[in-house]
Amino acid sequence: MLSITNEQCAQLLDLDDVLERVSQALEWERLDRITWPTPRSLNILGDEAGNDYHVKACVLEDIPIAGVRIVCHPGDDDSGGGTRLILLIDPTTTQPIALVDESWNYAQRTVASIVVAAARVSAPDASELAIVGAGHLARTALPYCLKLLPNLKRLRVASRRPESRERFAAWAAETYGIATHATDSVEEAVREADLVLTCTSAQRPLVEDSWVSAGAVVAALDTVELTPELVNGADLFLVDSREQLAGELVQCFGEGAPDMIDATFAEVLGGVHPGRTTPSQRIVLVSQGLASQDVALAHLAYERASAEALV
Repeated sequence: MLSITNEQCAQLLDLDDVLERVSQALEWERLDRITWPTPRSLNILGDEAGNDYHVKACVLEDIPIAGVRIVCHPGDDDSGGGTRLILLIDPTTTQPIALVDESWNYAQRTVASIVVAAARVSAPDASELAIVGAGHLARTALPYCLKLLPNLKRLRVASRRPESRERFAAWAAETYGIATHATDSVEEAVREADLVLTCTSAQRPLVEDSWVSAGAVVAALDTVELTPELVNGADLFLVDSREQLAGELVQCFGEGAPDMIDATFAEVLGGVHPGRTTPSQRIVLVSQGLASQDVALAHLAYERASAEALV
């Protein structure tokens, strides 16, 4: 059984690999080629030390490969600790073949999944990007946005701390050459943006309905970052998984919230749902993250690591 480190994943995989595997996993989802457990996620929300634990799993039938994803969040989010591992199992032998540290994979998959879907339903000439948050996920997301939305010309970034958004703005301008402005408020960043991406740990609503322009796309990595008015007022509401998000939607927006879902990312990308149909539609996306994408990416790292080991 191979043990593949976080650093090795970063060396073995790149942005194009992540996009290919995320897109492939969404296609398998559309074709019903993924076997899921019931329930989708097993959670321990808070032990005596304040840690949270999550276990997810699936079988990607077309490879075939089974994967069990184990995550532990420390009670102190600033501690730098935590566990993100995927155990890969060969279904033909039922034997484990790799243990993959997915810390690098996780950040890439998280942003790639929602940006792939957001790019599909954004206006073709989208030029104004707003990112709410200036941490690791925000930095990871920017190159995916620029690759999939090549007409982006301007970026506004908002965050809780002035120093973090100023650093982000300077880094984005220097690294990618995009005109970037650090704003004093989320409202200033969001108004007139064609695409709004929220990636924070705020655990509260951040984007107001009245700030979002006609034709804009708002993509959130956490359900709680959106106000009920924004979700209720959206012309199109897309999620990565009806099953996984049902509970969160009820908690945030009420009992009828799951019925507001118009389609999943897989349905739009696969052509089952048309996605955007008019230029003025305001579209909201929420992603929780699918273990199928994590397992697919971990398996690619395993294939690459195995090939190198044989050389």
